[in-house]
Amino acid sequence: MANPHLINFIQGLSPVEIRLVEDHLNKTQALFDHNNKDGLMEIKLFKYIVANKKENITDDLIASETGTKRVSDLKNNLFSKVLESLTLDKYITNSSLFNENDSIHFILKKKLLACRISIRSISEGKTETIDELLNDIIAKAKEFELYEVLIEALHVKKYFRGIRAGLQAFEKINDELPFYEYCHKASVNANDNYYRLILNNDFIKTLSNSEADKHLNKSIKEMELDYKKTKSEQINYYLHILRFALAERQKDYEAAIGYCNKLIAMLKKHKSIYRNERMGFVYTNLVQYKTFLGKYADALKDARKSQSYYLEDSFNLAVAKEQEFYTNFYNEDYRQANVCLNFILNHSSIDTGEFRKSKFIYYQACVLFAEKNHTGALRLLNESLEIEKDKTRWNISLRILNIMIYIEKDKIDEAVASLESLRKYMERTGKTDEVSERNVMIVKLLRELEKNGFKYDPKNAGAKKMLEQLSEKNTATSWEHYSSELIKFHQWLENRS
Repeated sequence: MANPHLINFIQGLSPVEIRLVEDHLNKTQALFDHNNKDGLMEIKLFKYIVANKKENITDDLIASETGTKRVSDLKNNLFSKVLESLTLDKYITNSSLFNENDSIHFILKKKLLACRISIRSISEGKTETIDELLNDIIAKAKEFELYEVLIEALHVKKYFRGIRAGLQAFEKINDELPFYEYCHKASVNANDNYYRLILNNDFIKTLSNSEADKHLNKSIKEMELDYKKTKSEQINYYLHILRFALAERQKDYEAAIGYCNKLIAMLKKHKSIYRNERMGFVYTNLVQYKTFLGKYADALKDARKSQSYYLEDSFNLAVAKEQEFYTNFYNEDYRQANVCLNFILNHSSIDTGEFRKSKFIYYQACVLFAEKNHTGALRLLNESLEIEKDKTRWNISLRILNIMIYIEKDKIDEAVASLESLRKYMERTGKTDEVSERNVMIVKLLRELEKNGFKYDPKNAGAKKMLEQLSEKNTATSWEHYSSELIKFHQWLENRS
């Protein structure tokens, strides 16, 4: 029985990959009789699948479309041709899709496969070519620190040369292997340490703050030792990421910026680690650290620079554009902030459904509020609230801004009703990451202000104390960059008094 996921795989091909497969199928068909039924059915099935990307294509539909009862064989044969297409040199060396390191990795793996196949049917005329190919693979693998490929190639060469040149040649190659096996193990460990960090930060927080700090310090010490032994720039790359991650956790943003700048210099110097997306990643981190320090003009330059390293239709570009939005907003350049939002909402790779759409519409409402267009902000906010409903994440910030708009428009009854609804919502939600200490204090302050028609009076000692606490830095109730609270509540209230 054919793998049921083959159809989904083909439906997921990019436009470039579809053109590549179509070209390969047509050229393969041209090698045989043009009336070759199997080849024609493969072409017909492929075109049918890509023309119906959103459909559930069953075996019965395939049989009806192609006129064959051998559906399982047809699907498997087509899938084999698709895989052949995706390993063609013209695809894996396409510089607009893959960086130099990836392309070299793919090519070396293909050459190594060719060597293994040729050795199985060895003849005297092949020996010199195989030896030369292995030498080339080994040299390139060392240059680009492709340890997995290097170790396999050394093993192949060890037996290939040993049987022809004797024990001395065998042992010479064998003596090289332990060092590169150590390099491979150390580089995998460095990569694993990095992924443990991002998985804990960005997906499921399985480590407490103290455990995360312990992980970072332990990993850095291990990687420093491994780098000293191997001089591997792959390890050094991840080592610098963990160093600036630790500095970020310690809020030492100047030190984090220093590590980022060192990493940029390293990437430019060593082609074994250079990737466009890695350059973009480092500049994205620079944006955050300079933003935390309030250096918005410098952060904006880095935000735009980061985008130059990403493909036009990539998700990373949309993320970098979001960074530019934050920088513009904090710098009070609301026109440019709105330009960024329009770009993001219309970007091909962004998921603008449900939460994400609600998020960016809320951002647009914040821009309008900052520009004192309260009517426009209220309209967008209602649209965002309709999408968000009672989902978490942005709901409290949406509701607080809604109350602020009603206060600005002097709609006191609506503000009172919205505040009570928010209070009940937070009570239902309970203690979660969404209900922060700052949010709790903002609601308490609003309820205190409600007693005086939402007018702030500095003579009200309770209200004054809460406002002062909200205005402080580096406390549990402080405002934070990149939080859902784009409009700083404490500043808004101070400006109204």
